[in-house]
Amino acid sequence: MKHHPHFRSRKAKEKREKAKAALLFPEDEFNEYWNKHHRDVERAVYDAFLDVLAQERIFITTRNAFGVVHKQELNGSNIEKFCDTLPKKMNNTMMKEMMPSYGHVIYSVILNCDNMPLVSFTVACSERVASRLILDYLRDSKKNRQIIDYVRDRLSELIVYEQIEQNPHYPRIAYRLKKTMAAKKLLYESIQTSTPDDYTELFPLTRKMERHFILHIGPTNSGKTYQAIEDLKAAESGIYLAPLRLLAYEQYERMNKEGCPCSMITGEERILMPGSFHQASTIEMMDLREEWDVAVIDEAQMVADRQRGGSWTNAILGLRAKRIHICASPDAEKILVRMITSCKDTMEVMYHERKTPLEMDAEATDFRFPEDVKKGDALIVFSRKDVHGVAAELQNIGVKCSIIYGSLPYDVRHREAGKFAEGTTDVVVATDAIGMGMNLPINRIVFLQTTKFDGVKERMLTSSEVKQIAGRAGRYGLYDVGYVTSYYDYDQIATLLTHRSIPVNKAMINIPEEFLEKDGKVSTILEMWNRIPAADYYDKGDIDEKIKIAQALEQIEDNRELIRTFIKMPMNIDNKELFQIYTGYYKDLVKDRPVMLNETMAQYNPLDIDMTSKQALQLLETASTVYDFLYNFVRVFSEEGDLEPILEVKRQISEKIFEILDMQKLSMKTCVCCGKRLKWSYRFTMCQECFRKRR
Repeated sequence: MKHHPHFRSRKAKEKREKAKAALLFPEDEFNEYWNKHHRDVERAVYDAFLDVLAQERIFITTRNAFGVVHKQELNGSNIEKFCDTLPKKMNNTMMKEMMPSYGHVIYSVILNCDNMPLVSFTVACSERVASRLILDYLRDSKKNRQIIDYVRDRLSELIVYEQIEQNPHYPRIAYRLKKTMAAKKLLYESIQTSTPDDYTELFPLTRKMERHFILHIGPTNSGKTYQAIEDLKAAESGIYLAPLRLLAYEQYERMNKEGCPCSMITGEERILMPGSFHQASTIEMMDLREEWDVAVIDEAQMVADRQRGGSWTNAILGLRAKRIHICASPDAEKILVRMITSCKDTMEVMYHERKTPLEMDAEATDFRFPEDVKKGDALIVFSRKDVHGVAAELQNIGVKCSIIYGSLPYDVRHREAGKFAEGTTDVVVATDAIGMGMNLPINRIVFLQTTKFDGVKERMLTSSEVKQIAGRAGRYGLYDVGYVTSYYDYDQIATLLTHRSIPVNKAMINIPEEFLEKDGKVSTILEMWNRIPAADYYDKGDIDEKIKIAQALEQIEDNRELIRTFIKMPMNIDNKELFQIYTGYYKDLVKDRPVMLNETMAQYNPLDIDMTSKQALQLLETASTVYDFLYNFVRVFSEEGDLEPILEVKRQISEKIFEILDMQKLSMKTCVCCGKRLKWSYRFTMCQECFRKRR
């Protein structure tokens, strides 16, 4: 399309003016102003955005069934979705689309500031040019993220609705939502008023007790858990709370061997020992109604974990035990002391030193794989696929391997660890699951990868993570020194290993159980809880997955009592095959139909899996996760005696996995086209030759 000469000359003039003004832009003065007064800009943008919602016509960008993007004005069919999703999805693009005056708002704030060089610049340029330059600089310096975060954090479904209710363009469609929003407002106020400023008040029974805490602070391999367990065994009753099933199983096995009857209760299994007054559990299975003489809370630095940290907070604030041992890394000491002090309980701190020194392996600064692998090494990667790839390459050259990663059944992981401990295998290939309390005879930790995907993005390992994993090297009594090296980034791993870890400054808090009993959709209650600012040094844990699960179940039918029960069962929403079974069982229950338990068990029967297939191990792992869910489901909705057939199949699955791993014949990564063997670290499924031929 040809533009009019006048238009072209005007655009050229603006371009010249912008280029000239860019040379005069006072970056240093702007940064100085921003550091002191960025809140003024953020508040002005927020207020202006609320005015847009309250006064202007609102258009929503939507995508139809054919993927075509078009704009649609706010109407009765999309207002509820708009109010709900705008606070969650607000970003820089949406801000510019909905508020074209975005740059001019910032320009006006700066024009009235007390930074004279900045004011002089804004006066010297036209408002159009200056506002564009400021927006460009905010984008390039990533300062615009602070503005968007400020706006997003202060928006909520109710606030968006309140503005639209005032908008003269939408009186009728806003009226349709009035009752719904009024109910949500009452629910929000109810949750807000029920949430105390002092979270210790959420546990009134515990506040009536006199508790004494013993904090065991130290790095890995310092014996802190050992001392705590010794006191636990000597008590008349006690509970050990672990982050992993494997750790709960280790202590259950150890205490029973040493003559202290102990039961084990995890999300996937219950083993009740006759005459037992001791229990080993995963921390999520803790029952705050029970009372103990002694409790041990292991790996308490996990209090900061966004997905699971709330369980450690509940244990510290609410566990009913006379004497509580807390084992944690040094970076968690301050936050744990603050939490215990807030409970007004007594406390003592015991510091533990590492029993064997930990050093970077100076002879392996340029580690080569697999040539430099030695007996006693633990090779660390961060995915199941890479564990298999590394182990397959080693097995191909005659190196016997144990493998350990999260999706293996815990008894398989325990047996794999045992094979390495006994010397049946030469090395262990593992994910960071090895970092949590597994005492293995490791001489050297080798980081084959130094980045990991944390569920959101690929990132470098933190100092705490490096220390936690590396600390498994140099088991006391077997080695005088523990060594660490890396396939990549040797110097960076060395720095992280010696660098002082950033202290944990937030503890996650879970939504109290009684809040879910309030009158409202479960997903709405969870969302409301998330929006209430956390008090003091606490933060809300990540419950986005629970919200998505509740919403999926509500779309089938809003049976609130059943949904409250279902969301307590462990579930990974990304496992589509398992989630389909999960939602199918919910649908059967709400429709009052018999659950197809036998059909599911037959579909995932391990005896039907071809053990010679390359997919056998993956199919068995899938079957294991399905039976973990079936165990939980039957435990909640059926009789205790119905669990035995499920436990028997779980044992069969583990035995089948044992057979595959004992054969030491894991499949190497191969090209999907020609079948050529590929290196474990090769990121593609096709070799370069085949890729070029296809191109």
